[in-house]
Amino acid sequence: MGDYVRAWRAGQAVRLAVSRTVAEGLITVLDGVECALIGQRRRPFARRPRPLPNRRLFPDAYFDREASEEFRARHGDLMRRRVLDAVRRTVLLVGHAHDAGDDPVMVTVPEDAVPDVFCALGHAQAPYLSRPRWNALVDWPTVPLRRGGRELTWLVTCQTALAEAALTELTAPTEPTEPEQPGDESAFTA
Repeated sequence: MGDYVRAWRAGQAVRLAVSRTVAEGLITVLDGVECALIGQRRRPFARRPRPLPNRRLFPDAYFDREASEEFRARHGDLMRRRVLDAVRRTVLLVGHAHDAGDDPVMVTVPEDAVPDVFCALGHAQAPYLSRPRWNALVDWPTVPLRRGGRELTWLVTCQTALAEAALTELTAPTEPTEPEQPGDESAFTA
């Protein structure tokens, strides 16, 4: 069975059904982002994480570059801490769902955790883009061919599916009407 992501609203939560491969990839990516945010290795002999400066994480707050840099200097640590907390909470959600051993991995995202997961998935894209994500020019058909392209695709697809499901009206069906079949070409969609 291939990689896939499905999301739907389930009462006061959003459910993400992802393949085990996608879940493992998300855990690895988010773990790497956490290490980059704190500037430490996860294991003693692991490679040092590539730093994620605030300039790559947060867009300019003002048209004036100097004023934006001053804003990041004043508020960067707090914003960075919020991203780190969101990443850690998201790793816990995905990790617990993965450890349950189900296939697909069913990640239940409570309504109040949706902003954290959305934030984590968005900021986790930074290491895979050559420019900050708000300025990135991405040639999506060739993304899977690039280094980290598969991970970037998972992050964007999960974030999009989460947003669409979270914004769905509560009157809509809360469970998918038909489970995805192995080999279905459209399985990697929201």
